[in-house]
Amino acid sequence: MLKTIAIVGSIVMGSSVHALTLSEYLNQVQEKSLSYLQGKTQAEGASLVGREADLLTSPYFFAEARQSFDTKLPAPPQSPSYDQKNVGLYSAGVTQKFDFGLEAKLAYTLTKTLYENSDFAAGVESSFWDATPEIELRMPLWGNGFGRTIKAQAEVTRNQNLADQYGALANSQNLLINAEVAYWQLSTAKERLVIQEQALGAGQNIYNFVNKQRQKNLGESADVLQATALIESYKLQLQQAQNDVERAERAFNIYLNQESSLATPSLEKVDYVQLQSIVVPDARPGERLDVKAARAQTALVKASSALVLERNKPTLDVIGGYALQGRGIEASKAFTNGSKTNHDSGYVGVMFNMPLNFSAVSDARAGAKRLVDSAEIKEQNLTYTQEQDWYDLKQRLLESQAALKIARSMENAQKAKLDNERTRLRQGRTTTYQVLLFEQDYTSAQAARILSATQIIALESQLKLYQGEK
Repeated sequence: MLKTIAIVGSIVMGSSVHALTLSEYLNQVQEKSLSYLQGKTQAEGASLVGREADLLTSPYFFAEARQSFDTKLPAPPQSPSYDQKNVGLYSAGVTQKFDFGLEAKLAYTLTKTLYENSDFAAGVESSFWDATPEIELRMPLWGNGFGRTIKAQAEVTRNQNLADQYGALANSQNLLINAEVAYWQLSTAKERLVIQEQALGAGQNIYNFVNKQRQKNLGESADVLQATALIESYKLQLQQAQNDVERAERAFNIYLNQESSLATPSLEKVDYVQLQSIVVPDARPGERLDVKAARAQTALVKASSALVLERNKPTLDVIGGYALQGRGIEASKAFTNGSKTNHDSGYVGVMFNMPLNFSAVSDARAGAKRLVDSAEIKEQNLTYTQEQDWYDLKQRLLESQAALKIARSMENAQKAKLDNERTRLRQGRTTTYQVLLFEQDYTSAQAARILSATQIIALESQLKLYQGEK
């Protein structure tokens, strides 16, 4: 009982101090909730990792340095001999895959060759440099034609991370929505606690009145017994209201990642007029994040199926390359000669590759197409479900608003009826039992008003699901 009085006292005292607004509370949740921070961080990470798809068609720099030796006997036996051949190779260049399928490689290789203890003929150098600029090209014409594989790989990467991003954002959004509901649940729980305290006080006043009447032999013992039963009933309801506040406080604190037993501040009161004036647009303002995540997942399935189709196609690639060669005793001379076309080489050709297990290829292709069909059906179902959910949400909100309007009118009527009956009791024109019934009717009307409000709050919070990410 003392704890109840302390809670009620804090509510009353809180009216004279600054009440924590919903916006302030949600800002604290975003700063302190580890679940929210985890989801937000995951979404940011998934968004950045999605840039990995751009690397598939980005240029890559490569470099190589290698030192080798060879002491094998030269062949044939009549060839000039040497004890050891040392080769130092230094190569660098750029390679890139283009989204239309072309693979290109541009490189420059510098090689230092040294023959130790050679018996080369006069005028033949045993130590020299080779400079070789070269370009290699490959263009697929069948499998991966026009870059279909690399485009599908990029789609797989982007949509996988996009699905992860939307999923994490949906979790964070749901947490904020639940935190908002927890805020108003605590606010209304505290309001119910005040109502039950007031009801207990009113019941005590009735008891005091009828008890005095009985002591003056102006009333009946039955009236006292009825008033006593009412007080005990209100005490039970007050205890239940106190338990509701404590549960709501625990939920309130959990979203702030703090001790659930900590005292909660004064909160804003529910604006019942504002709840009745909520206007829901006919058209859905946006898609839910979970639907966006599902759409990205569907696109991922389609891209993965496209990869299966491309992987099992025959490949027909046109290939070609061209290189220059410059040699000199000094590296600078080799560089100079490497820019001339005196000693060049090149090639052009085609490469064909085809799987021979035709049955497996046919099944894989058929399975990939079935997966695409499934993904398209899923997308259609998601669109339909979202529209129906939006329509249902609008209807339920309108129904709850109508119920709140009736509940408020009923509360006013019950209050007027109770006040009139209390006056009649003091005038001896009615019975205590009648007043007790009216007390219960009024308390029930107040509870109905709060219940209708909490239903609207819960439904209104669901509207935020259709705003998408901010």
